[in-house]
Parts: sequence; structure tokens; C-alpha cells
Amino acid sequence: MVQNLISALLINYKVFQYLNYNLNQEILRKANKTTFKNVLLWFNVPNPIKCCKALIPKETIDKIFDAVRIDEVVSDFLPLKKRGINLLGLCPFHNEKTPSFTVSPAKGIFKCFGCGESGNSVHFVMKHENMTYPEALRYLASKYGIEVIEEKQTDEDLQKQAEKDSLMNVVSFAQNYFHKTLLEHEEGQAIGLQYFYERGISDYLIEKFQLGYSLESWDALQRVALENGYKKDQLLQSGLIVETEDHKIYDRFRGRVIFPIHNITGRPIAFGGRILDSSKSKAKYVNSPESEIYHKSDVLYGIHLARTAIVKETNCYLVEGYTDVISLHGAGVENVVASSGTSLTTGQIKLLKRYTSLITILYDGDAAGLKAAFRGIDMIIEEGLNVRLVLFPQGEDPDSFARKNTSAELQNFLKENTKDFILFKSELLSQEAGNDPLKKAAMIKDIVGSIALVPENINRLLFIRQASEIVNIEEQILVNEVNKIRRGKFFKGAAQDDSPPIAPPSPKQSQQPELLKDNRNLYEREVIRVLLNYAKLEFQPGLSKIPSMTNFDLEVKYPVAHFIIGSLLEDDIKIISDKSLEQIFQEYKEALPQDSVPSEQYFTNHPDENIRQTAIDLITSPYELHQWSRVNIDVTKEDYPMVLSRLVIASVFALKTKIVDLLLKDLLESQKTETDPQQVTNIQKNYMVLITVRNKIATELGRVVLP
Repeated sequence: MVQNLISALLINYKVFQYLNYNLNQEILRKANKTTFKNVLLWFNVPNPIKCCKALIPKETIDKIFDAVRIDEVVSDFLPLKKRGINLLGLCPFHNEKTPSFTVSPAKGIFKCFGCGESGNSVHFVMKHENMTYPEALRYLASKYGIEVIEEKQTDEDLQKQAEKDSLMNVVSFAQNYFHKTLLEHEEGQAIGLQYFYERGISDYLIEKFQLGYSLESWDALQRVALENGYKKDQLLQSGLIVETEDHKIYDRFRGRVIFPIHNITGRPIAFGGRILDSSKSKAKYVNSPESEIYHKSDVLYGIHLARTAIVKETNCYLVEGYTDVISLHGAGVENVVASSGTSLTTGQIKLLKRYTSLITILYDGDAAGLKAAFRGIDMIIEEGLNVRLVLFPQGEDPDSFARKNTSAELQNFLKENTKDFILFKSELLSQEAGNDPLKKAAMIKDIVGSIALVPENINRLLFIRQASEIVNIEEQILVNEVNKIRRGKFFKGAAQDDSPPIAPPSPKQSQQPELLKDNRNLYEREVIRVLLNYAKLEFQPGLSKIPSMTNFDLEVKYPVAHFIIGSLLEDDIKIISDKSLEQIFQEYKEALPQDSVPSEQYFTNHPDENIRQTAIDLITSPYELHQWSRVNIDVTKEDYPMVLSRLVIASVFALKTKIVDLLLKDLLESQKTETDPQQVTNIQKNYMVLITVRNKIATELGRVVLP
């Protein structure tokens, strides 16, 4: 067996030494030929098992991938800043303070060097919006105006999708019905439309927010929906009708003006209804219940209209009610959303965090109501967002103030009256506490509790300093209290952690660079990295200046993929041990006989999650090279002819050297346990042959190998 391995190595060494294109082709023709996977599998789903259930034809998927620009897609959800040829931002998939989320428009991929998330435009939408693969494709198709005609679905797919689509369809039908009733029905015009006009809501805003009206009837919507083919169960599941215990059914929103609630992509998923009479026996507002398509803790009113403005302004105004959002839009302030009267949730905060790191909360002059909301604001701070507040004059709210003032006056008021939450809280509680020592102690505890939630050290110190001046307490006292709270939370979290403690590395280990460790995978990754980046390029081996390569014609060019595959192709030895790397290698090997080299995008869009992740990891880097022309420093790129030649040859030989070293190690281990003298002699001969091979390879690379 060992002799076979050595023979294979020597043969492969000669293949490299006397390489030419025809020889490579001959070797490849002798290799096992397997057909490519169905081309539909390349892009259609992230899991090969699900490929056969693909719903969207490859031609349509190709159009989507050709049209999408990842910088445009990601910028719809979070702010990015230019950094060299790439874009940089805070990762939406984990909490981070320093941006490590990189978007590469040239490669069409994103990569977070903090948490490791990576992928293309489709994978970003899937992860960010919690969509399935087909849903993400449909979203991108809609964004770029591409028609999606789906192929035949399985019964299981049809049933699952039909249930969700039926709810979306019935809600869309209801929105159109309510909107039409408002504009065209006599009762809608006399009651609903008149109400909106009295609130200063124009026809433009009515159309923009698709406002509506539900007739004062027990079953008006139900009858129309049933006539149009919708089922009772659909109406019940969507919450449009209500069934009592004695099986009586009535329209949930009867006699109310309607505020449709949309998801992030702008599709209606629920409703809010406001009653117009002054009856105390009825709730002022009624909202849709939770459903398969509506989870109120993850939804913000107006987010579909606000997200672009939020990213642009790097700030989101948060209000309480539907009309607050609508009136601010009417005044030209579009980066505004509402929590719809519910307590702010972590899901809503994380939704906003996708688009901005700053939330400005707009409240009316009711201090009592503001204090009740402090807990929700603390949640925002704990998520690492900056929070500011604007308090309107007594008796005013965002809606009334926007209607009474011009757009310029409103925006000027917002600018001049914005305060950091911690400072605002300190001022408010300090005024209430006065000189009462007990109230003052409770106030300090409350303020310190909020400051302790601030993740950034510098921000905490600044808040402590300013709070110290407001409440007239020594800064060091506040520092000590904040540290006490944070230490308590740290140890509490540690006590709940059942995982074993991580042993610190020994001094010797900590000083050992990763590249110096005995890790074959590093060399395998480098070979595949070169393949992924430069497979289709041609290079001249002679440009590498390696002595033994002078026998080659310097004018002859060899494709990188052919050279690497031909050099590493073995019958009796497995040159690549890592599973994902081996799969990439095999796909290149299978493609060459068909005169087809897979592109970089093929692997970054690969259906196999492990292959896709591996490929993106290999072709992305957190660092960028810059040309320092001002100081006459030229940074040479890898695709320069001479550099590429050296890179290709060095990557192949470095891996070969590592494999030889591992074989030498195995031979030494075998010699220790071998008792047959003849076998010991054979092992020693094989060992010397491998030493010769290693020395030859080292000469090619210009290295010195110590005995």
C-alpha cells in the first residue's frame, strides 16, 4: 500500500514537472466521468435534498440573479458605508459595535467576519426576512420587475403554500373592499371619509396608506367575501370575522375606519379599526388577532413606507398611533413608524435595528405615560441602540402638532427638542424628586439602572458624567453603582452557564502562529482558494522563476484549473481530505472534460450549504489592499502574471510537501511497531524515497528542508 502511495506521488510529481495541456486532457479523460447535477440544483434551493421540489424554473432564477445587485438589496435593510471596493456596515444577524459586515458588489456576496454569516442576495433576504428560498426569489423578482411563472408543485408544497396564500389573499381582498367602501359607498363617504378629512388626512395620504371603512353591519364583509369565493375558515383564521360560543358570526371591524397593517414588503397582513362614536361600551381600537401571517410583536405600522427613509436619515421616529404616522408623512417626515398602541417588543426593536442605530421616540406632554414607557426604552438601550426623545407641549401629540404647524416648523421643532434618553430621564426624575432623600435615592437607582444597560463603555461614562451634574451626585458614586449592577449581571449570567470553563492556552501555544501548526487543511484551503479565484485565468509557469521550469516555453500558457487538477489528480491517494473542499475539487474535475470551468458565482450560489459557505469564506477577506501612490508603495495583486504563476505552483507544491510530511510521519510510526526485518527494510527504503521527493519539491519552491 505504501509503495502504491509513493508511486502515485512520483507519478504526480512527474506530471507537474513535464506538464502540458494535452497531458492534462489525457489524464482527465481517464478519470471517472460523472455527469453534472441537474442544472436546476445549482441555484434553486440551499439544500440539495430540496432541489427536486424546486418551484421556479432555472431560466427565471437566472434572470433574477442577473438583475439583482447585492448592494441595492442589502441597502434596503441596513445602512452601508463605502470601504474601498466593498461596503461595510453593522451585521444585522448578531450584536456588534464595530462594523464587520462586508458586502462585495463585484462578487455579489456578503460576509460577516464577526459571526460568520455569508451568502448572496437571496440568502440575505431569506435570513433577514425569515423567508423560504422561493419566497426570497419572489421578493427579488418583484423588486426588479421580473415575472415569475412557477412550475408544477408537489401536493405537500401546494397545500402548505395555499394555506398561507389564502390568508394573504383574503386580507388583500378585505383591504380593497374597505378602501373601496370608504371612497364609493354612501356610508363610507359620509362617516369614514369625513372623519379622515377632519383629521387633516388628504386624499393622497388616504391612497398612500390604503385607508378604509367597514360598514355598520353585522355581516357586510362576510357576505361580499363569500360571494367572491372566499371560505368561512379563511375569514376566521385571518380575524376578519368573529364566531361566538353560540356560533353567531359577525364582522370584527364593523362601523370603524380601517388602518391596514403591512409587512416589510408592503403586503397587507392585518388591520386596525377605530370606532367613531363615543360609546364607552366599545373598545376605541380593535386589531386583528395573531395569525399565520401576522405576529404583532414583530410588526411596526408604516415600516414598509419608512424603511428607505430610515436608512437615508440614519434615524427612526417612533410614535404610538396610526394617525401619528400618517400626519407626519403628510408633513414630509417619512422615517416614522408606530408600535400601534402595544408595548414595545424585542422583535420590533430588532426590526428597527436592521435599518438604523438611532431611535427617536416622540411622546405627548403626559409625563406619567412617558414614565410607564421607560421599561420599553430600557429594552432599546439594552439592544445597543441609541435612544433620543422629543416631548411635545402639554396637550399636543405628534398628530395634532403636525396638523397645526407647517412642515418646516415641525422639523425644526424635532431638531431643537431632541434629547438623549438618559439625560431626559435624569432631568425628569430630578424635578420630581426635589429635595426628598428617599425619592432622590430611588431616582438615582432608576437612572443608574438605565445607564448600566448601555453597551459602550465610552457612552456609559459620558452619560454618568452628565447625569452626575443634573442630579448633583459625585460621578464616582454613579460609576461604582453602575459597575455593581453590571458585575451582578455578569456573574448571574455566568452562574446560569452550564458549559465548562475554557482553559487558557499555555504560553507556548499562545505564541505559536496558526500557520506554523501542523494543519493539512490550511494547505488544502489555499489550493481551493486559488482555484475559486483564478480557475479560468491562464498563466505561464516560466514566469515563476523556478529553475526546473525553464524547460517550458515561456510563451505557453496553461489554464489554472487544468494545471491544478492535473497536478493533484491521483488514483491511489486522496489529495484533499476536507469534505467540502473535496466536493469543490470534484466539481472542477468533472467539469474539465466537458470544457466547462465552474465560475466563482456557481459556488457562492451553490445548493449545498457547506460548499457555499466554504467558497465564500475562501474568496472573502476582512482586509483590502490599497495602492499607496503618495508614498510610492505599489501593492502587487495576485492576478499579476508573475505573481499568479508563483502562487499557483507554490500552492500545489506546498500541499504536496505537507502530504509527504504526513506520509513520512506514518512510516516512522509503522517502523516502531513493525517486527518483520524485511518490512522494516522496505519502510526504510520508502522513507528515503519520500525524503528525495520532498527535497525535490522543496527545490522547486526555493525552500530549504532540514533533515
